[in-house]
Amino acid sequence: MSQSSGRYYLLNNSLKSEDDLKTDESSEGLSVYEIVRVKDGIAIFLEDHLRRLYHSLELEKLNINETEQDLKEQVGELIANNPVREGKIKFVVSFYHHPKDHEYNLWLYYNHYAPPNSNQYKNGVDTILCRAVRNDPNVKMLNTEARLTADRKIRESSVYEAILVDEKGNVTEGSRSNVFFISEDTLVTAPDDVVLQGIARSKILEICREHHLDLRLRNVHHDELKSFDTAFLSGTTPKILPIRQMDGIVFSVENRLMDFLMEAYDRKINQYINYRKSWEKG
Repeated sequence: MSQSSGRYYLLNNSLKSEDDLKTDESSEGLSVYEIVRVKDGIAIFLEDHLRRLYHSLELEKLNINETEQDLKEQVGELIANNPVREGKIKFVVSFYHHPKDHEYNLWLYYNHYAPPNSNQYKNGVDTILCRAVRNDPNVKMLNTEARLTADRKIRESSVYEAILVDEKGNVTEGSRSNVFFISEDTLVTAPDDVVLQGIARSKILEICREHHLDLRLRNVHHDELKSFDTAFLSGTTPKILPIRQMDGIVFSVENRLMDFLMEAYDRKINQYINYRKSWEKG
């Protein structure tokens, strides 16, 4: 169910009414972003998201004045001043004159939030293959050519997600998610260096290590998709979401390993929430 975007946002650490929210997302220059899910008034895995934001900036040889602690405090201020208990917060660092200079605006605001519904979790979602490659998959950047191409394919095909395929025919990731495949008791996903290392993805890999699950990080060619039993997406908003079909290839949405991962991932979220609440109580 879609949630309110909130009443206030932050621009360069100044609290403003959402009535005049207008970001630099469509302007010239370069914008790096991050999205954090909020549940029970807690920004889930916030530290991981901030590390990735700073890593994206570092890869682009960019810097901001704000420290990680500064951003944590801004997130706390945004949550405290909005009635939204569940949603997602978007960080946008917009270097509006890039590459001429490194002046920037820093936005934090509640973004449109429409998580998958119970039917999509139960029956899976439709996806389509899309020939596109991110120039630097480990940087979350707005309005990249790959993202714009994928968004167009999603609209034209009326599917949930577009799955990117590189020039060698390897299936890499979703335009807004990571993708996993299951064959019997083996979980397969693309290597770290060819995809955005999503926070949900990292938690799934962590679960695999903790429970000694059979995990293979390797290239998956589109010609071998039919050999997999099950496929799913992972991401901040969808968490772990079964794929019903990919470019007409049908996958089973009933799989014990996937069910285990879904439950284990939800436990990690709840453990994080409980930890943060206990820490805040001091």
